Amino acid sequence: MKKFSLLLMSALVAIGMSAQDVQNVSNGTVYLKDKASDHWYIGLSGGTNLYITKGENDADADFGDRLGWMGQIEVGKWVSPIWGVRGVIDGGLIKHVADVPVVGPDGKDHNWIGAHLDVMYNINNAWFGYNPDRVWNLIPYLGMGYMYGMADWEKPNEDGDTFKGQNQSLTWNAGLINNFQVAKNFSIFIDLGYRVMQETFDFARGGDYEWDSMVSGVLGVKFGLGKQEFTPAELMDYNLINDLNSQINRLRAENEELSKRPASCPECPEIQPVVEETVYVPNVVFFRLNSAKIDKGQQVSIYNTAQYLKENPNAKVKITAYADRLTGTPEYNMALSERRAKAVADALINEYGIDSSRVSVDWKGDTEQPYEVNEWNRVAIFFTE
Repeated sequence: MKKFSLLLMSALVAIGMSAQDVQNVSNGTVYLKDKASDHWYIGLSGGTNLYITKGENDADADFGDRLGWMGQIEVGKWVSPIWGVRGVIDGGLIKHVADVPVVGPDGKDHNWIGAHLDVMYNINNAWFGYNPDRVWNLIPYLGMGYMYGMADWEKPNEDGDTFKGQNQSLTWNAGLINNFQVAKNFSIFIDLGYRVMQETFDFARGGDYEWDSMVSGVLGVKFGLGKQEFTPAELMDYNLINDLNSQINRLRAENEELSKRPASCPECPEIQPVVEETVYVPNVVFFRLNSAKIDKGQQVSIYNTAQYLKENPNAKVKITAYADRLTGTPEYNMALSERRAKAVADALINEYGIDSSRVSVDWKGDTEQPYEVNEWNRVAIFFTE
C-alpha cells in the first residue's frame, strides 16, 4: 500500500507540473498565463508641445510664446511585468515664432494629428523586482509613428513624394512615463515625449537640417481593463521531481519482478496482523529548501487529511516535521522543522475548520531522516492517534 500511495502521489505531482500553464519569465520568475482580456489599460491626457528647429530656436521670442497645446488617447497592454506595448493617437496645435514662410491656418500656427506605436519597459520591475503595490514606476518607451500637419488639407508640393517635401512624415518616438498608481485599476501619469520628423512638416522648405523635432509633456489618467496583477507560478523543486521519477521507475521494476512470482504460496504460514497504536496516514507535505511555506501543489494532502478527520470524528492527527541533514545546522534545522509542523497544523485548523484539540505537532529537525533520498526529508508527515 505504501508503494502504491507513493507511486500515485508521484504521478499526480508530475501531472500537476506538466499542466501548469505559464506565459512568460521575468527576472527568472515564471508567471501564470492570464486571459487575453487582462493587463489592458486606456489612458487620456493633455498638455503642451514645443516645436524645435534652428529657426525657431534662433527667433527672438519668449519661451511661453512657443508652447502649443495637445491631447492624446492611448490603449496599451502589459505582456509581462517588464514589457508592454501601446498605441497612441494624438493631436494639437504647433505655435511658430520663426520668420520663415509658413503655410498655416493663420500664417504662423498650424494644427496636427498623429499616431504612434511604442514598446514600453518598466525599469522598477526589471531592476528591483515585481511589486504590484508599488506606487511609482518609471517607464521609458521607444516607437514609430506618423504625423500630418493640417492646413486646409493642402500639400506644399502636390507633385512630390509621399513624405519628402510634404507636411506629413513618419516619426521616431521616444519618451519617459512617470506612472503613479492610485488604485488597482487607476493611475495618474506624466508622459515626457520626443519625436523626430521631416523638416518640411512645418510647411517650410530649404531648412538647414533634414529633420525637425518636437518635445511634449502631458498629464493624464489611466484606467485598467481586466486583471492587472501578474501571479507568480509556484513551481516545485526540480530535484524533488527527479527523485520522484527515479522512485517511480524503481517501483515499476519491483512490481515487474513481483508479477513473475506464483499467484499463491500455500506453504507460507499465516501471519497475524499487528495492530499499531500509531497509524500512518498516506499524506505528506513536501517543502522547498529552507522554506516553511506550503506550496499550492501540496494543499491536497492537507485537504485529504481534513476530510479523513471529518469522516472520523473520534480520530486525532499528529503532524511530525523534518529537515534534510545535508543543509543547515542541527539547531537551525530543528527550528525549521518546528515552523513546518506548525504551518501544516495552522492550515488544518484555520483553513479547514479542524478543532485544535484534535491536532498535535512534533518536530525532529535532522535528527531523524524518514526517507533515504535527502531532499524528501524536507517534509511533514501525518499520523493518526
